[in-house]
Amino acid sequence: MKKNAIYLTLLLTAFVLQAQRPITVIPQDNVKLSWGLKNLTVVDGHLYGCSNGVMVGSEMSGGMVYMLRPDTLAHYLGSDFSYVVRNPYDSLLYFSRMDASSGRYGLYVHVKDRGRKNRQVDANSWNMALYHPTFSSDGKMMVFSSQNKVGLGGFDLWCSFWNGKKWTKPLNMGNTINTPGNEVNPVFYGNYLIYSTNLQQNGAAYDFYAVYIKPGSTIDNILFGSYQTQRLPAPINSDSNDIELAVDPSLQFGYWVTNRGGKQELYCFQGRLDGVMLTGKVDDDKGRPVPNAEVAVLRNGRQVNSTISDYNGNFRLFVQPGVGYELTASCKNYFNYSTTTSAIRSDERFLVAEDRHDITLAYLPFDRIMVFDHIYHQGVDVELSNDGKRALSPLADFLRDNPQVHLKLSLLCEQTTDSLFNNMIIERRISDLQQYFLSVLPSIDQISFENGNSEMKNEEFGGGKNIIFAVLKKDNN
Repeated sequence: MKKNAIYLTLLLTAFVLQAQRPITVIPQDNVKLSWGLKNLTVVDGHLYGCSNGVMVGSEMSGGMVYMLRPDTLAHYLGSDFSYVVRNPYDSLLYFSRMDASSGRYGLYVHVKDRGRKNRQVDANSWNMALYHPTFSSDGKMMVFSSQNKVGLGGFDLWCSFWNGKKWTKPLNMGNTINTPGNEVNPVFYGNYLIYSTNLQQNGAAYDFYAVYIKPGSTIDNILFGSYQTQRLPAPINSDSNDIELAVDPSLQFGYWVTNRGGKQELYCFQGRLDGVMLTGKVDDDKGRPVPNAEVAVLRNGRQVNSTISDYNGNFRLFVQPGVGYELTASCKNYFNYSTTTSAIRSDERFLVAEDRHDITLAYLPFDRIMVFDHIYHQGVDVELSNDGKRALSPLADFLRDNPQVHLKLSLLCEQTTDSLFNNMIIERRISDLQQYFLSVLPSIDQISFENGNSEMKNEEFGGGKNIIFAVLKKDNN
């Protein structure tokens, strides 16, 4: 195949992005990056990249990219280029290309006055090569990567500001961001700067980091020493190289290159990167960690993300900011856990804010009374509520896995002062309970159901109690 006839077919699996869903990541398994792919950028609804010295591009449709092939943008610019980006302030196209006179990569701007004309951006006075420039959302701050003898290691990130007439002389962004390794491929994501770094020049993998850039930053007020960087969580980062992030201006999707599958591949993300990481620990009621617990987050009864607690009971779940989430946990031999929670971005300095929620699971005991008092809605309802079904499901699971175990259920009702009416409610609830267990178990032979109201007489009104007492017993046979 000729170098100038590179066709990379990118068939994305179609899906619907649901509200409040976490990030969805789609590997492009059929893409063969035999010559590699770098300098990814999204401009005017197109994805561009450089493969073996040839610029390739493709139009995006709803975030989908179907084919990358040699692009005609170089003809429009009237110049070869290795990277291109549009400044949101003046809508001008900036691009990088090799400057023959200096032997360095220079930055140029494409101006459409009096015909096509490209103007170099102060490269000679800066005396440094410019790679992969990106602009803040107001277009007045530019960040790029460069290897300079006054830097802090390999490639560092540098910034320049538009003073109304020209770009200021670049500033090194300091040792909070820059390390002895390489910092490359910066891209603005709202008020956050995301970049790739390998921290040390010892063959370490590249990871994505993010840092908050205060809006309105200028050469006079920027404080690099106050920055706090954050390594982005999975699924954007992995244990392998993750580099070359390109983000659509809508901030809803983007692309990057990774070798997490053992070879270099193009990945796509959909959904917002800024969110909340719900973290916590699952313990039992004696303070011991519970591994392998399924922890999930639901919104309006619909699961939006889930995970399994690790050996120490720890879990991490990424969600979008919001209120009205339901955090649940379940594990074999434990009662299900459920609580209403919020996902609050408490610190704007971090692209992914952490919000801690610890969970305690009660163990399913033998020969000890377990009390269920939120099984029915308040009143005289005879059908189990959804919360009630979730609370009883560990009992059903336990019975299914342990046929030698017997469950005794005693129902108590004090909804009225009329004993006969209360007992009628109990009998109807027993019938409904039997139907529930029959729907989740092959039989109900392991379960006995009893009326817990002791005497058939008028009772003193007990405040509307609806209680089920449950006792697990091992069969003696």
